[in-house]
Amino acid sequence: MGMFFIYSIKVAICLAVFYLFYKLLLSRDTFHSFNRVVLLTLMLMSLLLPFVSIPVNNSTPVYDGIVQLGHLMAVGLVSSDEEQSGMTLIQVLFLIYIIGVAVFFVNEICSLVRLYRLLTGKDRVRTDDGVNIIVIDGDVAPFSWFNNIVISRSDYESGRHEIIIHEKAHIAHGHSYDIMLCNLLLIFQWFNPAAWLLRRELQNIHEYQADEAVILSGADAAEYQLLLIRKAVGEQLFSMANNLNHNSLKKRITMMIVKKSNPWNRIKVLMTIPVAAVAVVAFATPKAESLSKEVEHESNALVSSVVRSMPGTAEHLAMSAGEAGDTGMPAEAAATETAAADSLRGRVSGITVGASKDDGRVFDVVEEQPRYPGGTNALMAYLRDNIKYPAEAVKAGIQGKVIVQFVVGKDGTVRDVKSIRNISPELDAEAVRVVAAMPKWMPGYQSGEAVNVRYTLPVDFRMDGGPGSESQKAAGSNIAFSDDVYYVVDGVHVSAAELKKISADKINSIEVFKDKCAVEKFGEQAKNGAIVVSTKK
Repeated sequence: MGMFFIYSIKVAICLAVFYLFYKLLLSRDTFHSFNRVVLLTLMLMSLLLPFVSIPVNNSTPVYDGIVQLGHLMAVGLVSSDEEQSGMTLIQVLFLIYIIGVAVFFVNEICSLVRLYRLLTGKDRVRTDDGVNIIVIDGDVAPFSWFNNIVISRSDYESGRHEIIIHEKAHIAHGHSYDIMLCNLLLIFQWFNPAAWLLRRELQNIHEYQADEAVILSGADAAEYQLLLIRKAVGEQLFSMANNLNHNSLKKRITMMIVKKSNPWNRIKVLMTIPVAAVAVVAFATPKAESLSKEVEHESNALVSSVVRSMPGTAEHLAMSAGEAGDTGMPAEAAATETAAADSLRGRVSGITVGASKDDGRVFDVVEEQPRYPGGTNALMAYLRDNIKYPAEAVKAGIQGKVIVQFVVGKDGTVRDVKSIRNISPELDAEAVRVVAAMPKWMPGYQSGEAVNVRYTLPVDFRMDGGPGSESQKAAGSNIAFSDDVYYVVDGVHVSAAELKKISADKINSIEVFKDKCAVEKFGEQAKNGAIVVSTKK
């Protein structure tokens, strides 16, 4: 359900962008059939573009090697927050959306029922071309629906053949299919003004085509325009159907007398290609993906809570969650971690900060892992900007990797922080301090629900040149890597010594390629792995 909510939002964005494109570039042209195809194509593209994805390089993320030796930021410990109560803003919006869909769906069903009753049980005349003319008593504006024309008795007996020609043109062009498609779209896009405006533009084109058919049949244009003005006072009872008295009367009359557009104007439709490309790229940005995941998770959590509250389902869901929590960590998961992660099986007692207030189950493996807000690069930047190399460790020349373990709670709070691989009391305490002060993460999810997840993070303390060297006094530490690794900085192969000259403050991102992936990308020279560094411009 959450995925459908995200899909609807993306469709709404596409519809809004495409509506502006059509309104600015094509709406004034007289290519009625062409514009109709364009509008229907834009709607179809809006429904399909959210499914288009740009592949992202799944290189191994880097967590280690970033240490800040500059000024210490005054950051206090973050205590565990109370469990969130009530619904979030995203959940409220999702609930409103679902209610709106239900209301518009019921309204559409009621409209179809009323229309069906109107089309049956009345005086019916069948023309030679197979069109059914339903004559009804009372004052009603003429309209058509698929193979049926509804007309008042006074209009039918007056012998105004222009009305019948107009409605037959709607039937011949299959306009009822367009209206049905628009109404189905509006059930799920009821909140989107662009969807309503696009339907109005399509209805305008329907009227332009029907009016054109009347004029081409030999009817006097001036008399027909007067007829439209007289009929404009009628009331539109059935919004689903094609109505003679459409509210764009001024535009219709103008379109009858306006000069035909230059055929070369059709080439403007090619502008949809870059517009669609921009939409696809925008949906694939990390920020958009992160926001999409958050909205999806919040929506699924609301649906799960509603289903869980229904009689007879709570026990089943609890059993399912319990079975999911019993799953052990697969060996393949450990193989994708950094080299330091191999030592995690030897748990060592360490420092603990912030005892948990939540006695709920803690998962080691979940369907959706917790994530630091902004992704890996943001996490690396946080460590770089907040870790201070302890003076005692600098004097003693102590360096190495501290493995920190913590729990990301259901609300994203970082808690139960402790070191499970110790280097020295000073380095252990500094690593724990910085991790405990992290902002809230995006929580992990199991079966659509936010759960507590255990997480490990290696923090690498490195010094170049020994205690008291110039490199320790720099604003930021250099990154130390093995000499056997193949290094690339901004697309150029460099040595380990050259890489060490780069300050961590100048690094924008780091990617690690291992084993077969590294060889395929850089050849045999990268058989021991490759590290690609991108610096800030």
